[in-house]
Amino acid sequence: MKVLFLTRLYWPHVGGVEKHVYEIGKRLKVKGKSVTIITEKYDKHLNDEEIKDGIKIIRIDYPKIKYLGIFYIWFWLLKNITLIKESDIVHVHDVFIWYWPFKILLPRKKVFLTFHGRWGIYPIPWVDVLQKKIGARFSNGLICIGDYIPKSYGIRTDIIAYGATYTPKNIPRKDEKSIIYVGRLDKDIALKKYFSVIKKLKGYKIEFCGQGELASEASLYGEVKGFVDPKPYMQKAKYCFASGYLTILEALANKCLVFKTYNNALQKKYFELTPFSKFIITSNNPRKLYDKFKYYEKNSKVANKLIEKGYNWVKWQTWEKLAQDYLNLWAQRRQ
Repeated sequence: MKVLFLTRLYWPHVGGVEKHVYEIGKRLKVKGKSVTIITEKYDKHLNDEEIKDGIKIIRIDYPKIKYLGIFYIWFWLLKNITLIKESDIVHVHDVFIWYWPFKILLPRKKVFLTFHGRWGIYPIPWVDVLQKKIGARFSNGLICIGDYIPKSYGIRTDIIAYGATYTPKNIPRKDEKSIIYVGRLDKDIALKKYFSVIKKLKGYKIEFCGQGELASEASLYGEVKGFVDPKPYMQKAKYCFASGYLTILEALANKCLVFKTYNNALQKKYFELTPFSKFIITSNNPRKLYDKFKYYEKNSKVANKLIEKGYNWVKWQTWEKLAQDYLNLWAQRRQ
């Protein structure tokens, strides 16, 4: 089976979608599938083509100009249409607009789609709503990462998933005075509310695994590591201030106590409509979040019980299981 993934960004770019596509692709290779990824050439120093872990990566170097960019991508894909024609499975991650012309040119070719979500901007831009409705309507099978997507955009979906993670067997003893934040250092993910909590906490070592517009401000409260593998930091940290699903799953797997804040109703729905909402501590009010932090800090037995519940749930959320969801979707809809 030849699988073709289309995704805007991919390795070596760091992010939740990038890791999702990489981990799924890796497991498909183990199952004997051929995997090719078409993605953006976001750095001019990257190769146009290369192979990593048996996965072929093809990068499109297109002008980052509104409208012109998408026309160039369509033109490039048209020139390389054999990549689509020769694939048994075409699966698009978010950028279904890349595939629009080929629904007309190749009407019998089935195409599948994963929506990874866009919860930082609120109210939801009408263009985003329109694109998701078009994708849901014209794809042959849809996976939504989060139940908030079909509920917020008014679309149908075949599978709701929340990502996956690897659960380590041995977790070192936790540093009770260590806090980690993982994610983009940007305003739209309520980072300033975390700052309001952090600056009240005394005697804690704070580490930020991420980068973004608020990196300089974050450096006032702790050490900014940039986009690095957060697992070594999660293994030692008792507490995790999280950004998205992948961060939360990895933190639960590493037995961190997870805290989450948000800015708007969409972000609230993003976290509340999940099976792990009962294992994390949330509030959109920095003062209340601080009070909750101090409560769990003083009541270690209650905190450890919550940590264990989260760990026992997340250890079943494996990449192998999620890869099988993809295979099941393709098998059902290809019949």
